[in-house]
Amino acid sequence: MQRSVLFTWCILLIGIYNVYAQVEIRPTYREPYRPVYHFTPPVNWTNDPNGLVFAAGLYHLFYQYNPEGMEWGHMSWGHAVSKDLVHWQNWPVAIPEGPEGMIFSGSAVVDSFNTSGLGTATHPPLVAIYTSHHIMDSAHTDLYQQSQHIAYSLDGGRTWRKFAHNPVLDLHMRDFRDPKVWWYAPDHVWIMVVSFPVAHQVQFFRSSDLIHWQHTGTFGPAGDTSYVWECPDLFPLQIYDATGKPTGKSKWVLMVSVQYDVQYFIGDFDGRTFTADDIRQIRKVDEGRDFYAATTYNDIPATDGRRICIAWMDNWAYAAHVPTFPWRGFMTVPRVFTLRENERGIPVLYQYPVDEIEQLAVDSMMIVHRAVKAKHPLWVHDYPFTVGKLSLQLRKIKGSFRLAVARHGDTAVWISYNTGTGKLQVDRTHSGNTHFDSRFPSVTTVQLRPAAHLRLDVYLDKSSVEIFVNGGEKAITLLFFPDAHQTEVSLEAMDGSCMIDTLKLIRYPQAAYLVQRKFVSYGSHLGH
Repeated sequence: MQRSVLFTWCILLIGIYNVYAQVEIRPTYREPYRPVYHFTPPVNWTNDPNGLVFAAGLYHLFYQYNPEGMEWGHMSWGHAVSKDLVHWQNWPVAIPEGPEGMIFSGSAVVDSFNTSGLGTATHPPLVAIYTSHHIMDSAHTDLYQQSQHIAYSLDGGRTWRKFAHNPVLDLHMRDFRDPKVWWYAPDHVWIMVVSFPVAHQVQFFRSSDLIHWQHTGTFGPAGDTSYVWECPDLFPLQIYDATGKPTGKSKWVLMVSVQYDVQYFIGDFDGRTFTADDIRQIRKVDEGRDFYAATTYNDIPATDGRRICIAWMDNWAYAAHVPTFPWRGFMTVPRVFTLRENERGIPVLYQYPVDEIEQLAVDSMMIVHRAVKAKHPLWVHDYPFTVGKLSLQLRKIKGSFRLAVARHGDTAVWISYNTGTGKLQVDRTHSGNTHFDSRFPSVTTVQLRPAAHLRLDVYLDKSSVEIFVNGGEKAITLLFFPDAHQTEVSLEAMDGSCMIDTLKLIRYPQAAYLVQRKFVSYGSHLGH
């Protein structure tokens, strides 16, 4: 009798588990930390953006994705598309994990001349080039090999086929990943930059057909070699002078992700290898804690001409613990890169969000020509501000000031500047929920040229802040997790005074469901 009852209970529990495991997580896009104009997957884990390509009027965003749950694993390529880099439509998983391994990062191109032979002259294929991460023994996940594979689409990216003769580039190596491929018109060939992560090197290959590859050069070690090198990208940019006028010159920019940051080098590319102007100086693309795996779009029309970048807005130190549900992982706002000469005539990277975001403006308020003195802070109480753009231009700064966004009492993201030292600091140690990981609370310090004037453009989106200093001279990207009361803005002079030329708050829609389109597939179930 007891065995019969026990058996019945076991069957019942198994049945309950199976039902539970099939309950589909349906995101509302009203979740407390869900951003409005930054891409997030409907559910589950995401990290690196992959395969950024513009094709047939659509911006394609592929991304590292786990269809099985909210933790890293089973890496596949998720897929979303947009006509304007703001409103995203989710498409089904493009390239799933298979027997050959997990699908790691890579790039995508429009094979306009059908060099691969995978399409036709009138219907050229989209081709994705990615790293296959093959674990030889499931009991020892550290025993793996990485090689480069391709997949292709003949219907504009809606469905994909893995190439029957993969891999297309196999060096029988453990760490060899993240290919970025593009068409190099001067030589009529495809160029691949790909990482040797542990050796802190970027390797260069070229091909006439995306299938057969020849090694042509090596760059590195150089700059920051404190961690592995990943997700390289190489692209040319025109140079502007300090006033923003074209100089008629150009340089190549090599970006490399280094575990928690993205560094860049400026130099020359001869079609075979890259030579940096300076291999010692460490230059960061973004000074914040939550900017990684940055990559840029292929095949932007010449009539547009922008170099548009998206990065993963998170950090490997605590990404597995961020308090979001039913997804984990964010993308940055799309940004436009330019090179501008500094006061010494040396080109440096500038960046600024794409103009398309401005279409989201709902309403605004402005304060002009107002002095702010010590012990007399400026408060914005009656204009709740959680999603939108704050633009601040200050002059006659004496001493230091601090700006608070997402403030309630002493809780806020604090942005301070000292005109004597030129140090700009962003403090999120008391910005809301910071207790989920001891490595999350932080103060970011950026060194600027000391000056009595400053421009800040702050893009706030529920749980992220992206700060662009002096028109894009510096960028600082950070996550934070506020409570519902953190809606105020304040500005105070700490030990001096400052003059507000303009302080403008532009509000965007306050919930993601008002902006992001319906998704095609949720791709997840509870219990996975």
